[in-house]
Amino acid sequence: GLPLGRLDLDAEMRIVEIDDAFHHVFGDATSLRGQPLDMLVSERDSRGAVALAGRLNRYHGEVIDLALTIRVNAVDQFARLRLVKVDDRFVVYVESAEGAGHASRDLAVLRQRWDGVMRRSDEGIVLLDSEGTILQHNVRFFELMRFRTAHGVTLTEDALNGRQLTSLLSRPFAALRDRLAAGEDEFAIEIVIENRTLEVEGRMLRLAAQRGVETLLLVRDLSERQQIAARDAVIQADLEQAALFQRSVLARASNPSGLGIDVTYRPLQGVGGDLYDVAVLDGGTVRLFIADATGHGMTAALSTMLIKTEYDMVKATATPGATLMALNERIFRNHTKLAVMFTAAIVDIAPDHRTLTYSCGAHPAPLVVHADRVIEFEEGGPPLGARGGLKFPEWTSTFDHWQGLVLVTDGFAEARNSRGEMFGDARLHAAIADADARGRPIGTTVLSSLDTYLQTQPLTDDLTLLEVHPRGIRRLTAEATQ
Repeated sequence: GLPLGRLDLDAEMRIVEIDDAFHHVFGDATSLRGQPLDMLVSERDSRGAVALAGRLNRYHGEVIDLALTIRVNAVDQFARLRLVKVDDRFVVYVESAEGAGHASRDLAVLRQRWDGVMRRSDEGIVLLDSEGTILQHNVRFFELMRFRTAHGVTLTEDALNGRQLTSLLSRPFAALRDRLAAGEDEFAIEIVIENRTLEVEGRMLRLAAQRGVETLLLVRDLSERQQIAARDAVIQADLEQAALFQRSVLARASNPSGLGIDVTYRPLQGVGGDLYDVAVLDGGTVRLFIADATGHGMTAALSTMLIKTEYDMVKATATPGATLMALNERIFRNHTKLAVMFTAAIVDIAPDHRTLTYSCGAHPAPLVVHADRVIEFEEGGPPLGARGGLKFPEWTSTFDHWQGLVLVTDGFAEARNSRGEMFGDARLHAAIADADARGRPIGTTVLSSLDTYLQTQPLTDDLTLLEVHPRGIRRLTAEATQ
């Protein structure tokens, strides 16, 4: 079999034992002993860190299976992690997934994508084995089918696991039972039940490698369409109002003395999970704050309101790193049940405009235009909101004549074209350098470059770019609206 490393964790998710196989596959990992599991994740894999923190925060005894980048001895490696609970402790099996075409890596990524489709789908989805036994289903399938026993008692969702679907179907579903028994490759039927019309599509999946057959069923409630259309109109109106409210909270930043500030903000769904703030502290230090909450749309927008409220309570804290620590404690202590998680960065510009002090929490590093080059600062730190007691690294840099300071969310670099290729940091940096060379607003130029790269491919994340430049630097009027 493939080499697997094993980590034993205590009840607090700290690494207490590391087996020889892990050392052999990933190198000497002695320094990991006693560390929390999330410290294994590379600082450059912010999405992996957020995904792991989210799964651990909502853990209910299931197997956690994730593909992410780990760091051992300052070396990043792509790996597959599977965590299982054994009595009152935890065991993590770690398998290297380095190299193009690695089967474990491909399967892990595909599984995560499939699980994501199952969770997010508005359709009921169920997968049956060759005997008609339920292998996997989503919550929407359970909601639409409304299974009951012969005595009219509503079944629980857990009661579906491992059961034959046909044994659960009541008389109105006789047509579906017949189609499944006939073994048709594809079929589509409509079933009227309880003043509802359900559309059921079935497709046989022939698995050559396993010499077996599985059946995929999709269930839709057609009677909901008109209700959904009416509800969508109300939701759209609410979204437009929410967008106005969010934009009022994210009001255009005022220009501190000697500095010009431009903001480019493009939410994915009218409202979004990105957040920024500009403040002048006592003594004249200008503090910039940018954050990216997990998710999109209304849920993420509500998270930004909580983050903004708590940030306003701590934003005068002495240093950027201390501010992120205080913000994380308030979010974790006051909103634990809401599982608010986000990445963030804070940059302090000293009154002399030469010294930049900054701290990051799994957020893209600040960028500085200096001597006609784009310089990427260091990055690191954990995502905020996952747990209390977190510390955040802090750095200081000095520049005599910088031309621009740029803070972004990861929606720019991680945007993908129709071939699945990311826009990436190199193109982002090139667009920033081009804007500076031509004296144009950085946000407008970056958006134009991104739109050209994507062509008709839609965005998949919110976009926020905060640009700061000394007043002596020439900038044409920005076309991008905030």
